[in-house]
Amino acid sequence: MPFPAKTILPLLAATLLLAGCGRREAATAPAPANALVKIRFQTDWFPQPEHGGYYQALAKGYYAAEGLDVEILPGGPNAQVMTSVALGRADLGMTNGDDVIVAVARGVPIKMVGAEMQRDPQGILFHSAHPLHTLRDLNGRTLMAGAGSTWLQVIKKKQGIDFQLMPLVGDLARFMNNKEFVQQCFVTNEPYFARQRGADVGALLIASDTYEPYRVMFAGTAMLAKNPELVRKFVRASVRGWVDYLNGDPSPANRLIAAMRLDLPPEFLAYSIKAMNDYRLVSGDPTKGEFAGQLTAARLRKQIDLLQEVGVLDRKVAVGDVASFEFIPKN
Repeated sequence: MPFPAKTILPLLAATLLLAGCGRREAATAPAPANALVKIRFQTDWFPQPEHGGYYQALAKGYYAAEGLDVEILPGGPNAQVMTSVALGRADLGMTNGDDVIVAVARGVPIKMVGAEMQRDPQGILFHSAHPLHTLRDLNGRTLMAGAGSTWLQVIKKKQGIDFQLMPLVGDLARFMNNKEFVQQCFVTNEPYFARQRGADVGALLIASDTYEPYRVMFAGTAMLAKNPELVRKFVRASVRGWVDYLNGDPSPANRLIAAMRLDLPPEFLAYSIKAMNDYRLVSGDPTKGEFAGQLTAARLRKQIDLLQEVGVLDRKVAVGDVASFEFIPKN
């Protein structure tokens, strides 16, 4: 799974200005009676368990039951999910919630329509011999992480934590060779592969009461204006797929993922599902009233205020600018 890439947002805004009326809307063409309506959904990375709810909804016919013919478009290292959705190359996409807020503040016409995960799975991978108990344990250490990640600015500027930053590379070689090394990871991913290579590791989730971004499903504002019912059906089926994937038999989705990712062993798929459940990434914390798919205005307001405080927003935005709550299925 990729890390946030804030550097593409200025280019995205410029691209939108140039694109003008060249945008295509896949879901606006009239369909014959009783025909499934085509929807294109852009993911941020190659097929993996962190996308499992969407593949479960596809494999078990939840999208078809809503009258949708959903094509899941895999991402990759150069995936520009917000660009694809804003320009109409895809109808909906998924990304970090803070990325959407930053993009909207730069004029990108997109909105969150539901949560994929109540908490972002980004974390920090460490060797158990030199553990991190809280983010404050990063003080004085060197961290390999994506330089454009918003959370880095939050913990430096808001929490006053001082550390050296090393640009992120896409492998574990340096981590495996240095027991004091720490690097950004996804708690659903890198810990498994580090342990497979013989390391005794742990992972600290970055999400906290201070910084708690969602991972979200989002749509272009033109799509929301023209086809709100299609968005509602997609979100409803996707949330159903996520609940079923994590609480039922995940094999229908896993078969689709494994067919496209021969490099992912069954043990990894099981590890990732367990991590999503252990960290309650999708379901959230029921003691806080959280549930799969939920977005709340209060949390988004807090997130906007925090991003404004640390200086990553180009202009002030309101909750209603970045999210629509009408598509979220009731718990």
